[in-house]
Amino acid sequence: MELRVSTNWDPALPGMLANYPVGEVYGKLADDVIGGCRPSFLLPQITRDDVHNHVAACHEAGIKFSYLINTNCLNNVHYTREGYGQIRELLDWLATTGVDRLTIAFPYLIQLVKTHYPQFEVKVSSVARINTVTRARQFEDLGVDELIVDEMLNRDFDTLQAINEAVDVPLEVIANPCCVWECAQQQEHVNHDGHASQTHSHNNYIYLQYPYVMCTRQKLLDPVNIIRARWIRPEDMTHYEDIGITRFKVVERFKTSGALLSAVKAYANRHYEGNLCDLLTLPNQGSFLPPNFEYFNKPDKADMSKVALVADLMNFSFSDALNVRNKDLDGFIDFFKEHDCRRTSCDACGYCDRILDECADWNEEQARRQAAKLEEFAHILLSGALFG
Repeated sequence: MELRVSTNWDPALPGMLANYPVGEVYGKLADDVIGGCRPSFLLPQITRDDVHNHVAACHEAGIKFSYLINTNCLNNVHYTREGYGQIRELLDWLATTGVDRLTIAFPYLIQLVKTHYPQFEVKVSSVARINTVTRARQFEDLGVDELIVDEMLNRDFDTLQAINEAVDVPLEVIANPCCVWECAQQQEHVNHDGHASQTHSHNNYIYLQYPYVMCTRQKLLDPVNIIRARWIRPEDMTHYEDIGITRFKVVERFKTSGALLSAVKAYANRHYEGNLCDLLTLPNQGSFLPPNFEYFNKPDKADMSKVALVADLMNFSFSDALNVRNKDLDGFIDFFKEHDCRRTSCDACGYCDRILDECADWNEEQARRQAAKLEEFAHILLSGALFG
């Protein structure tokens, strides 16, 4: 078993991870010409020198580094002289940093890197939504070195095994995702975040994460969505190892070092006694780094009195609203080896609802109070009140 862990660029983090089975740390600048899957305001505002130093610290700890250029859309800047030049400059610089791998989402960038920068290993991002044998084979044919599969496959063992047996490159699964099962906002959210971390576009608007607002509200009001999300319990990694998958990705890049280390420790020990929500990417006071609020200071773009409300949207602990007792979930995963969620209505099935009743405590009053704030902010975005 090998863990791949996001970095928050804390200089002490590589040393903290050295005692665990961490084979890779991954991250990126808050913004660059290509961008990634998190908006720039959520990420530490680091410099290129910081990247050099962090990569060196990872190597000193015996850990490889993967730089993320995993946006899903370049806004077609690669079809301009200036944009193409900026992309090549970024890749030229990355070639000087000691970065081992690049995580990429679509074929153009994969082929650009393979053609001009063969020293890099290439990993296909989960953003590519590898969820069939055919798609996996197509990416393998591009010469990539590793595939991160669509996290929606995490409980589809037949498809995971089929993909793993069909390709000669290793698969990686995301261990602790908490996206709503087959969320209708998935592609929209990825594209929003990609553009919100690109130097040529992220300051042209004031990105306030409508998908996040609605997604979090949905989880608070209907907490069965947390049970349905495709997380992997630390105790259940053996089920993936049994079909040949041994690489597990631990997120999130805007978590504190303490929160990251807590998740790493749980997966390394294959055991967790607490609230499963604490391992997921859910708001919990003290577990997220403070966002870059300076990003939101754009009075020419929006009404600042409305924008100021965003500060309170993540300032709560999801764990106060829902406690999923991880120790009560033994045997939970076995159900999915015999049932196909893609061909079954959740309403007709009801398994996750029963698990919620048996293994979780929902503070409905607390949940509804926070959900109301999110709903109010969504109305501000939809009504245009944000713009005065």
